[in-house]
Amino acid sequence: MVVEVDLYSGRPNPRFPLEPAGIEELTRRIEALAPATDAGRPFDGLGYRGLRVLAGSDDTVAEILVSGGLVTVRAPDGPPRQLRDPGRALERWLLDQGTRSLDPEVVATVRRELR
Repeated sequence: MVVEVDLYSGRPNPRFPLEPAGIEELTRRIEALAPATDAGRPFDGLGYRGLRVLAGSDDTVAEILVSGGLVTVRAPDGPPRQLRDPGRALERWLLDQGTRSLDPEVVATVRRELR
């Protein structure tokens, strides 16, 4: 799995790999989240928009979007599931997984947005 920081428009977004132990922890954390019954839409403007987890072709999940307290899990077949991310805890945890791989300025920018 690869995590993409959805930050830029017009140039490639920074990415980092999620290690096997991180993949297991991500799965555990997602399973613990409650459904988002009154979910809105993730931010889609300029600047930091969230984190996108891109799965490999053999995974049961195609993409996970983590943004602004909302997690959207998209499977290769079937409707997306929306879950609540209280306090943006999953978003913060995912960013922490990439701090060694990402440019420090990218990390600082996202941390400011998460305040």
